[in-house]
Amino acid sequence: MPTIVPDDELKTVLKDLSAPGADAAKIVTAGRVRSLACALEPTSPTESQSLGLLCLSKIVDVCERAGGSKDEQATRIKSVFDPLVADAAASLAAASQDPGLLVPATTLLAALAPLSPAGTVALLTQPLGIDKTGKDADLDPLALLLEFAELPSPLQPALAALLSGLAGTKTGREVVRDRALEWVSAAAENGKGVEGDTQVLCSVALSKLGREEPVIGEKDEERQAKEEASEETEAGLARTLAKHVVASASDPSASAILPTLEGLSVLSTRPFIRDILADDIKFLKALLSLSPVPQAVGGSLPVTPRSSMVSLDETATAPVSTALCYGISTILSNLSMRKPVLSEHDEQMARLRRMAIAGKQVPDRVDPHESNEAAAARTKKLVAAGVVSALRGLVRAESTRVRESLGRLCVDLVEDKDLRAPFIRDGGVRVLMTVLRDLKDTDDKLPAAQALAKLTISTPPQLLFQPPFQTNALNALGPMYLLLTHPKSSLLQKFEALMALTNLASIDPQFGARIVDAKVTPPVVESEFRGAGRTSEPVAVIARVEELMLDDNTLVRRAATELVCNLVTAESGYRYFSGEATHQEGQKDTRAATRLGVLLLLSDVDDMPTRLAASGALAVLTESPVACAALLSGGGITTSRKRTPWQRIGDLFAPGGTLAGADEEEEGGGKIETISNLPPDAGLAHRGAVIVTNLAQYAREEDEEELKKGKETLGATLLEAARALVPANTRPSPETMGVVQALVQAQKALA
Repeated sequence: MPTIVPDDELKTVLKDLSAPGADAAKIVTAGRVRSLACALEPTSPTESQSLGLLCLSKIVDVCERAGGSKDEQATRIKSVFDPLVADAAASLAAASQDPGLLVPATTLLAALAPLSPAGTVALLTQPLGIDKTGKDADLDPLALLLEFAELPSPLQPALAALLSGLAGTKTGREVVRDRALEWVSAAAENGKGVEGDTQVLCSVALSKLGREEPVIGEKDEERQAKEEASEETEAGLARTLAKHVVASASDPSASAILPTLEGLSVLSTRPFIRDILADDIKFLKALLSLSPVPQAVGGSLPVTPRSSMVSLDETATAPVSTALCYGISTILSNLSMRKPVLSEHDEQMARLRRMAIAGKQVPDRVDPHESNEAAAARTKKLVAAGVVSALRGLVRAESTRVRESLGRLCVDLVEDKDLRAPFIRDGGVRVLMTVLRDLKDTDDKLPAAQALAKLTISTPPQLLFQPPFQTNALNALGPMYLLLTHPKSSLLQKFEALMALTNLASIDPQFGARIVDAKVTPPVVESEFRGAGRTSEPVAVIARVEELMLDDNTLVRRAATELVCNLVTAESGYRYFSGEATHQEGQKDTRAATRLGVLLLLSDVDDMPTRLAASGALAVLTESPVACAALLSGGGITTSRKRTPWQRIGDLFAPGGTLAGADEEEEGGGKIETISNLPPDAGLAHRGAVIVTNLAQYAREEDEEELKKGKETLGATLLEAARALVPANTRPSPETMGVVQALVQAQKALA
């Protein structure tokens, strides 16, 4: 029978350790060490085990805060738990040499190993001075445990848990490889002659040990043989642990389930292991069944009988294991993971590392298990197994790490457009919004924000957000701002944020106003060139959008321009880009003139969607006399070519809507005319006609000289465009007739 340790004693230890200047060596007496070991036994109550773990963590924290080098801290921790070694020596000196007497000390060391691997190794490798018969011998605790673990006993699973904990640390990994690898491998391979969860725990230990590091100068044949042997071993370990998950699915509190998930989390970082696990449908369903039951959420009216409300409340308040949720979410995230896109610098570093190991140029090896196609196939299997429904339970865990894993998982689940509908249908959006709400604005939040951006791009807002969708859609603005302003946000994430904001701005003018007026404070990213203690200045979101309008990437430039085209329909956007906001205050806004000049230049680039968006924005903005004045004055833009705004606007009426010859000039400055029978692009011509009409009306009242220039430049062009759109003996469509009418109106304005 295990010794029952009163919880009050453990609480007293916690209280004493929390006092300022606490000395663990004085507070944690030999008797308290024995009580702590008993509290951590598997047969102890859950509350006692939790208090014991808290005490253990606090002891390590107090010893490390006392200062000194890593070795001094390890020595300090060792001295606190030395009574464990004395008890082991006393137990073995007794007449009954029962291996079960070593279980409490071994269990305590297993819990101590992840917290202080160096201290645990120091305890395991110190000389005992006795052997099993009580005679003097050069024997340490680890050798003693391995010797007693040869026969089935409760010590075997306790020792396996200890070695598994050590294998997850750098210091402990060396000890396990040097001293215990033979025993661990034998127990994991066949499971014969072992008790309880020993085989599973040893499999977990082997999965944490990983592969041996490549030897510099090693022959290709030897290295390939080692890799093949390692892959075969890891595949066997993955199948063993997967079977244990299937067997434990009916009992989430089954022993060794948490270490099993930990081992699979490590193994699933290997691309070929991901395919093995994803192909095992029984494993996937068993893994997802371990997820907590989703919290019941009631509506505004009772939709269930009152008799069932109590059971719903019990379900909602059921305890959630954070460790269990973290293990499940990590495995799922690994299974859906896609190959990261490396920068040129990272690719070069990886190539140099391979060359250093092989001693020669090594061709880039393409792993088929790591391809986007393989990742997409695994993701479809996860969705078919019910992963989205499981997310609703996993998100209940109050853990930042769980939410980070769920964010990475969500962005992979919605990467395939075909999977976005089931993701929304099964409640994935609510999970995603919870993750975004609870995570801080760090780079760990970027994947979740990107997932929401992908959904916003392809899904109508009334289907994506809960009613009233106009109100709930406002919650999507903050994550999009983060993608635009975060220092670690990739260009792809910025591009998707721009497209998402474009769709949001089309919901209602208030969205455009919020985007224009928004200011955020991006997080500070530390680097070797910047010290701590700095504060980041607030950044206007619209300023980042303007920067991206001039990006070298055509798609990014197009997305930013299309967003601006939507923003100018809102009052705030119209006043900002036209310069009306500062003009009414009696100030001259040179930046507004520059913005208009940029739009004018973008209406003259070799990308039709960008030209349409830029000219559409100008068609709206030129309704302002302030914008017309700034635009005709040059727009604050200086180029090497002396082309007037009227000439640039004339390119909107070019045959076929192309820029053929638009940017080519003769030595004397004249434009090379393009001969073509094609009509102009109807969209560009319509926008151009509205711009000409607005500018001409302004120039007639304010600047007759500019009106003359416009007539000389575009008088004939407008008529030619109208004739090209409606050839002789043809009946124009209603759309074409609208464009022709706009052209005629522009011609009248110039005349």
